Amino acid sequence: MSIELSLVYSDAALKDFGDALRKAVRMEDIQDYASLIELENAEKPEDFAEALKNFLRRYETHARRKELKRPKQESLEMLMKLVDQHGVRLVRAALISQALVKRAKEEEE
Repeated sequence: MSIELSLVYSDAALKDFGDALRKAVRMEDIQDYASLIELENAEKPEDFAEALKNFLRRYETHARRKELKRPKQESLEMLMKLVDQHGVRLVRAALISQALVKRAKEEEE
């Protein structure tokens, strides 16, 4: 399981979504904890896909206004492939931990 987690955690698609989720949670005028909770509660692939859809809808509004980098469509497709390969629990855990990890200052800029 730890080998699978490290493979999923290091995936570029997961990092792309993790970066966006981190910004959505940490930016003072966004603080999108609703997406974090929805992702945490997703048990089935359909629930996870719905939580991602809701997150992207919320994030898009702020991303347009603040000129934030958006997750790529390819990243969304790959993230769902990871769910098919490894299951919701593993991908969900990796995504949330990626979002909650504090990045080095030079990586954030």
